[in-house]
Amino acid sequence: MTRVLVCVQPARGHAGPTKPIVGALVAAGHEVAVVTGARYRETFEGLGATVTVLPDEADFDETDLNGTIPGRAGRRGLGLARFELANFVRAMPAQLSVIDGHQADVVLCDPLMTAGLALVRRERRPRLLTLGFLPFMPPVPTGPPGHPLRGAIFKALVPWVTGPAQKLAKDLLGGDPGMLFTDWPLLSDGVLQMTCPSFEYPRPGVPLHFIGPTTVSAASEHPLPPWWADLDGGRPVVHVTQGTVANDDLGRLVEPTIDALAGEDVLVVATTCGTPLRPGPLPENVRVADFLPYDELLPRCAAVVSNGGYGGVNHALRYGVPLVVVGASEDKREVAARVTWSGAGIGRARASAAPRTLRRAVRAVLDDPRYRTRARELAGEMAAGPAMDEVVKLITG
Repeated sequence: MTRVLVCVQPARGHAGPTKPIVGALVAAGHEVAVVTGARYRETFEGLGATVTVLPDEADFDETDLNGTIPGRAGRRGLGLARFELANFVRAMPAQLSVIDGHQADVVLCDPLMTAGLALVRRERRPRLLTLGFLPFMPPVPTGPPGHPLRGAIFKALVPWVTGPAQKLAKDLLGGDPGMLFTDWPLLSDGVLQMTCPSFEYPRPGVPLHFIGPTTVSAASEHPLPPWWADLDGGRPVVHVTQGTVANDDLGRLVEPTIDALAGEDVLVVATTCGTPLRPGPLPENVRVADFLPYDELLPRCAAVVSNGGYGGVNHALRYGVPLVVVGASEDKREVAARVTWSGAGIGRARASAAPRTLRRAVRAVLDDPRYRTRARELAGEMAAGPAMDEVVKLITG
């Protein structure tokens, strides 16, 4: 039996891909403890793990970020990015206060838990693996090979965006960390990257273990809507989503996609995560739900329009579905770039897109077989990756 400590931020896109790993570790007879937010306590306890809730200063509710993170409201763009990065670092002492209360042989750590930065610097520590449910970005400048301009832009922006957080990390650690605070996974004992090699830029020497997407989204979690039979009506299905976090304004992507494809010979399936659409009648070819089971929906899709959540994009690729990605918040620029670079779709690092632009991109993905062929190639890579019992063996050694 191995004692495994899992440290994960209380966000759906982080907890979702972690749940199957925790469940598999418990089923294999290992002792699993989870450190996360109060919102996900019951989720992980239901899998058989023991759960320690993060202190209030490190916890938050992803459905009310402005209400649960003091000082966040009213910030936008790069100013919001600067604030959020500093806030991630500020949580380090509170995270460590509960992590250090556990005896573990292996620690699985969320890359956005800056406690990982403190842990990798310790001379004596457990084996530390990074949960790779975000695009693997270090070191900067990031970007696909052959894009020096994009790299130069990132290199110029990084000091301004990360400066306050980097200074705070130095103060909390009592010395210069010797790297950008987000780059600590480079010093971990491996990254469980939840994709396939062809969706990540080549990074020689980086300890990446490609385990494919792990999230499960079944009808038992999200019941099928009354209109589900319409998906078998012969029209190509195009799914559009803004994910579970950046969906406060559906006018960025969901509503423009509905406008773009009104009258097209497709069936548009939109998920809103509870955010209401603008008032008014919907086009005949649109169906809407708060949530849908992806493992039921994606095999029926001809294309997905997404704002670039890493987990959702890889979930689509697991089923060989090509993508149109338009996103600029959080890590979504990086995901959009990977979609284009991998050849599995069209990516745009923009906060929103006009209906005409979206119609052209969706039509290209539907009409050009190269996108679906490439998406299916990536699906094949994922299917050939390690099974969950092999992932458990990788974790426990």
